[in-house]
Amino acid sequence: MPSWPMVVLSVLLASLYAAVFHVIKGRTLVELPIFWVASLVGFATGELAARVLSLDVLMVGELHVVEASVVSFAFLFIARWLKV
Repeated sequence: MPSWPMVVLSVLLASLYAAVFHVIKGRTLVELPIFWVASLVGFATGELAARVLSLDVLMVGELHVVEASVVSFAFLFIARWLKV
């Protein structure tokens, strides 16, 4: 069961990734919420995959930062590629 600090850190990191990605690659303000959702879903997917595969590259407490971040950015690029 995830703890509240882990959930808060996950949401903050995913939100930061979406904001930075939007500044670099975004065109309209409508894309920002789409990037935010893609980043959150990607971060959660990366965290889940790291737990299932028992990957421990870099962890902050219970959070698999590297794995979740990589998948989050992958989801952001896929969302941008799909031109949502």
